[in-house]
Amino acid sequence: MDFPYVKEALSKLFSKSSCDMYPVVPKEAAPRYRGRIVYHSDKCINCGMCERVCSGNAITRKIEKTDEGDKITMTFNLGSCTFCATCADFCSTHAIEFTGDYHMVATKEEDLLVSGTFIKKPPVRKAAPAAAPAAAPAAQCSAPVEDGKPHSDPEKCVYCTLCAKKCPVGAIEVDRANKTWVLDAEKCVGCGTCADACPKKCITL
Repeated sequence: MDFPYVKEALSKLFSKSSCDMYPVVPKEAAPRYRGRIVYHSDKCINCGMCERVCSGNAITRKIEKTDEGDKITMTFNLGSCTFCATCADFCSTHAIEFTGDYHMVATKEEDLLVSGTFIKKPPVRKAAPAAAPAAAPAAQCSAPVEDGKPHSDPEKCVYCTLCAKKCPVGAIEVDRANKTWVLDAEKCVGCGTCADACPKKCITL
């Protein structure tokens, strides 16, 4: 009777294994490996950009009104995540981090949920200084106050509307015909996406 591969099996019996001896010997992930997500809630500004760009619909956001402000809870479902890292690429404050942790075997769905909560306090309103007689119309540019919001320089702006298209919360309206740039301070979260997108660098925070 013929027993194929017996000789090869016996020769390999006493030879060194070609496999990594994991988990007996710890093994680091490959460079730039995208593993378990770490969410830094202290850096998040609630712009919602990560939720919008997630291709796997793995990110959910819950907003609760409290006396201190909006209670924001972000949840990342690693069971639905494709680990494309688009959310981290679009996060302007680097609140989302992909680690080298590949230990993601779970028997319960909640073990694959990464979440964090923070309180987003309402902005402190500051009175804008009186406009000079020869100042540009108020519809073109907000008064330059230190409120963390974007402000556009009408001398540099070409009204290309790119900032409005990139704004994750729709807080900017640009009228190319009338050359006006209007910011809705109530909607704006101060993420700086508009400033990054501006080709003329006329928007500053």
